[in-house]
Amino acid sequence: MKTLFQQSQLPLEQLSKLGIYHQDQLLLNPEEISALLSGRRTQLISLHHLKGEKFDIERLDARLSLHRDEHNSVELLIHPIYHAPRKHPLLTELEMHGLIQGQKDFIAKSIQIEEGISAMYNIEYDPVTNDFIGYSVPEVHSPDLVNGIMLDAEQKEAFKKGMLIELRDGTRFQHRVTQPKGLLADRKELILSVLVDGGISYLLIKDIQPLNSTSQQLDHHTPAFTKAFADMQGTSLSAIEERKLPQRAFIEPPAYSGIAR
Repeated sequence: MKTLFQQSQLPLEQLSKLGIYHQDQLLLNPEEISALLSGRRTQLISLHHLKGEKFDIERLDARLSLHRDEHNSVELLIHPIYHAPRKHPLLTELEMHGLIQGQKDFIAKSIQIEEGISAMYNIEYDPVTNDFIGYSVPEVHSPDLVNGIMLDAEQKEAFKKGMLIELRDGTRFQHRVTQPKGLLADRKELILSVLVDGGISYLLIKDIQPLNSTSQQLDHHTPAFTKAFADMQGTSLSAIEERKLPQRAFIEPPAYSGIAR
């Protein structure tokens, strides 16, 4: 599935200095690698014995992300935990307060890319690191189907913008760049699909966080999910229903992504 970055583009020298690339091995779990390649932040990772010209840090807990600079080179960004929320140059004090207090999921801004051309830019708040994450909405890749249900053009556009999507079976979800898995949902598991070369690819995403801290998640075994799972496994629906769904996680990175800054 398409991602913003390829594994061959990972900045191995930087990763090696952080102690998470050693002897040709990337010492990150598949979900963290998926988050990096999709342009999102990882979960908190403990970094040890960081040394530089002006610092010597025994331990630093931080989230990591990838960034492509103006020369098209890929670099690693470190996002430590700040004692207080950092100000964002595109946000007013009122807008920052609304994000920090959870009154808003995101703030949408129109930014000028070049003369006469603007693009939508969403900004979210990361409560883990106490800072803000921005991403270009046009660069988010939406799935074509969720649980085997085709998304129409309006739903795909809404997904890119971070708006809440509700499928015809009642399943609700929304894109979130602050989440390593890239979304929140009212179900713990979803199957995302992308149409490729006349075929279809499947990705089972597990352990999805709820839409908010007070909402409860519903049983993800809807008829649509079960049918999509059977299609993904290449088995009949009746065979799936006769046995408990296997609890294996797919490690392919998601087909949608957002650039985090």
